[in-house]
Amino acid sequence: MTIKEISELAGVSQATVSLALNNKAGVGENTRKLIIDIAAQHGYSKKTNVVKRNILFIKYMGDGAAIEHNGDFIARIIDAIELAASNSDYNLIMKNIQSTDVENEVREMCFEDFVGVIWLATEINDKHIELLLDMPIPIVAVDNMLEHYDIDSVVMDNYGGIFTMIKYLYELGHREIGYIDSTVRFSNFEQRTEGYFRAIEQLDITKNAHYIKVVKPTLEGAYHDMIKHLEDTKTFPTVFVAANDTIAIGAIKALRQSGLKIPQHISVVGFDDIPFCMMLDKSLTTMRVNKERLGQLAVQLLDSKINEPSDECIKMIVRPKLIKRESADFPNELIEG
Repeated sequence: MTIKEISELAGVSQATVSLALNNKAGVGENTRKLIIDIAAQHGYSKKTNVVKRNILFIKYMGDGAAIEHNGDFIARIIDAIELAASNSDYNLIMKNIQSTDVENEVREMCFEDFVGVIWLATEINDKHIELLLDMPIPIVAVDNMLEHYDIDSVVMDNYGGIFTMIKYLYELGHREIGYIDSTVRFSNFEQRTEGYFRAIEQLDITKNAHYIKVVKPTLEGAYHDMIKHLEDTKTFPTVFVAANDTIAIGAIKALRQSGLKIPQHISVVGFDDIPFCMMLDKSLTTMRVNKERLGQLAVQLLDSKINEPSDECIKMIVRPKLIKRESADFPNELIEG
């Protein structure tokens, strides 16, 4: 008799069976009694001779805009998680789950095979966060603060990173600072957008709606959308802060095609420090996120939850580092127009 077989007989999920058999909260008394009775009738006994040191890593995929088009960023986080797990004597089992299948996938999981879960929550849909809250074993979300939920998480400091960048631009002499946002909304993008407006207000920089552009978060999408924006643009900021490097690179291509020089006419900066930043004619000023540290901390936090169980919710934030390169300076040529 297995957990899966008990769940089928009881008509409940495997997670519910695991909660009931481990005498944990989250299961109604009638359901708990039904599960225990079925287990007893069929001679089920918990496996005690197996050392369970498996960690499940779930790569949750929404529409893929953040993950597929930022592959190096995600890959380096995963590599760091794999190395840290191995160094802590855990086996890392990886599973890719599409948002359309996530409820069925989680329902079919045998949580007794794992001691903890690390969930890549970059693109997680709000309606699926409840699945994380219902996990019967310790869980840590990575790359999403999930700030409104009591879920342990490790994430970059989007607010602080954007403020650091805008303060640097302010010190260069910029007072007309624009922002290139993403049409696709994820937690990281939302926090960076809010961080931009916070920084503008704190530094007493005048807001200008004409300096805010919204584009698709892909190289081609950002390029084509920015071309359209530039057709109707009569006034320019002295610098554009892009929501990430991919958007910044696409925007730079569009600005150059429109006859603008970087940074003589206008500066452009990004966020994330992807490898392609160094491949541009004028290397991209950006905020470097320590992807390896995010992965290491996720494993460390989960390990502490496994070995020292606690109801305390912990949010760990890694501050990005400003990387000064050639794409940001104070303009020294007038934009003809």
